[in-house]
Amino acid sequence: MLRTQVSLDEPDYKSAKKEAAALGISVAEYVRRAIQSALPPSGRPSWMRYAGLVESGNPQSSQSIDEIVYGNKD
Repeated sequence: MLRTQVSLDEPDYKSAKKEAAALGISVAEYVRRAIQSALPPSGRPSWMRYAGLVESGNPQSSQSIDEIVYGNKD
């Protein structure tokens, strides 16, 4: 593990400290988790984090993906 230093303004530090305490973890671990959630998963393109987030409710949606993405041509 590498060591680094991060500067936060006081309100952000207090918020991070409060959230970390609520989770029962250190501020350092809270920051590590925040960074991990912002980074793309290892070995996968960054756009993959969005895969599966949008649902149309239509089981046939894969057959009309252009309409879903771009809308009707009308």
